[in-house]
Amino acid sequence: MLKRDFLEKPFDYMNDILLFLYNNQGRATKNELVSEFQISLPTLNEYLSFLQSFLEENEVNKQVEITLHGENIFLKKEPTFPLKKIVVLFLEKSIKFQMVNQLFSKGELTCDYFQLNYAISSATYYRKITELNDLLKEFRLQIKRGKLIGEEKQIRYFFFSFFWFLFEDKTSLEKETANQYLGFVDILKESLNLVFDPTEVLQIKLWMKISFRRLTTEYNPVISPNYDYPDRPLFEEINLALHTYMKKIDRPYTIYEAYMFYDFFCSMNNFSPNSSFAFRLAEKQRRESSYLNYMNKVILKYLKQQGYLSSYASSARLLYIENLLFQLHSLLYYFDGFILAFDNWTVKSIVNAHRHPFSGNEVLELMDIATKKFDQDGEKGSYKNKFTEIHYTIILNHIAELNEEKIAIGVYHSLNPFIGELVIQHLTNVLGHKYPIKAEAFKEDSHYDILLSNIYSETISEKQELVYIFSDIGNSYDMNEIEKLIIQLIDTR
Repeated sequence: MLKRDFLEKPFDYMNDILLFLYNNQGRATKNELVSEFQISLPTLNEYLSFLQSFLEENEVNKQVEITLHGENIFLKKEPTFPLKKIVVLFLEKSIKFQMVNQLFSKGELTCDYFQLNYAISSATYYRKITELNDLLKEFRLQIKRGKLIGEEKQIRYFFFSFFWFLFEDKTSLEKETANQYLGFVDILKESLNLVFDPTEVLQIKLWMKISFRRLTTEYNPVISPNYDYPDRPLFEEINLALHTYMKKIDRPYTIYEAYMFYDFFCSMNNFSPNSSFAFRLAEKQRRESSYLNYMNKVILKYLKQQGYLSSYASSARLLYIENLLFQLHSLLYYFDGFILAFDNWTVKSIVNAHRHPFSGNEVLELMDIATKKFDQDGEKGSYKNKFTEIHYTIILNHIAELNEEKIAIGVYHSLNPFIGELVIQHLTNVLGHKYPIKAEAFKEDSHYDILLSNIYSETISEKQELVYIFSDIGNSYDMNEIEKLIIQLIDTR
C-alpha cells in the first residue's frame, strides 16, 4: 500500500503533476503531461487550474508556485519547503484518509457524519468504504457496519503504519507524547540494556498511544487462536518490562498485550542492529532453531553460494548482516500488510540507487526464493513486493560495502567533533596510501573494524572488534599502534 492510495483521484493526479515537474527540473509541456498520464487536454487544464487554486487556498502558493506560459508549465519551489507537505494537504481533503482517522479516534464510522461534514451522498460514502476495504485486504482487515474488523494485533499494526509512514514530520506527535510513556522507555532501557535514539523512542510512544486507545474503545478484541504459536525468543524479558510498567500505572494487562508489543518491538527497527540486545536476540534465535533463523539460513545460504558474501569478511560484520535480516524477516513473520512512505516515483529511484555494484537481478531472485520457501499459503504476497524489494536491496547494499576490501575505522572524540575530523584527516594522510582503510566520524548504528577514541566508553566499545584509545593522534607512538592493528586485521583476513 502506498501513501497515494488514500488520495482521491483529482488529488492523486495533482500530486503526480507536481512530482513530474519536480523531477523534470521544474518544467514540462502540456503535451508531455497528457502523454505521461493518459488524460485529455481539457482534463489536464482542469487539474492545473484546480491545483493553482488549491495552493492559494491553503496559503502555500508563495512556497510552491505553478505558472503557465502558453503550452509550458513551470514549478517554482522554495528550497527549504518540502514538497511532501502538499501531499499531507491532499490527504486531509481525502475521504478515505478521514475515515481511518475517524475509526481510530471514535472507533466507528457513520454515514450521517460524513454526509454532514464532507457533503457526500450515501452512495459515495459506501463506495469509499468499498475502496478502503480493498486497501485493507492486505492487512487482513475490513470495515463492517462501521467498525474495523480483524485480529487486534493487525488493527494496531495498521494504525501504527498509517500514522507513522503517512506523516514524515513528527513534530505534532513529539509534542503530544512529550511527557508520555517515558517510564516505559526507561524500563526497557534498563531491563534490555539498550540505548534508544529519538526516532526509536517515538515509535514506541506511538505504539503505546495506539494500544491505550484500543484498550479504551475496544472491549472485545479479536485474538487469534494461534497466538501462542509464533517463536518469540527473549519474550520473558520484554514481557517483564511491559508487565512492570502496566502494573505501575494501573492499566489492564494480559499476555496478549505482551505478545503484541513483542511482535512490534522486534520488527520495526526499534533498536540498532549493532546493539547488544540485537546480538543476544539473534543468538537465541539460532539456539532455539526458530523459524526466523530458518528464514535467515535460507537467504544467507543463497548469498554465499552466489558469492555475494565474501569469505574474508569478519564474523562480527556477517552477524550484523544477520541482524538486519532478522529485523526484516520478523516484520514479514509477525504481521501482514505494509504502507510505504513514498510513491512509485521514489520507490524506483531508491531501489536503483542501492543496487551498485550488483547486477540488479539478485533482489528479484531473493524475493523468488523467499516466496517459494516461506509463503506457504500463497496469499500474503509478503515476499514479492516493493517493501521486500527495497529492504533486500538495502541489505545487499550493506553487503556490497562489506565486500569492499577496506578496513572500516570509526573515530570518536568526546570533546569536539572537529578534532575527530582532524584525526581522520591525519590518519588518511599517514596510513591511507599504505593500507585499504576507510575512516569516518563514529556513528552509533555503524560497525567498525577498528574504533579509535580519546576515551574508553563501554557503550560504544562493546559493539566493535578492535578498540584503540589514543592520547594524541599526531604522536608517532599512537600511529604505530594503529598500524599494528591494521596489519593484524589484514593478516587474519
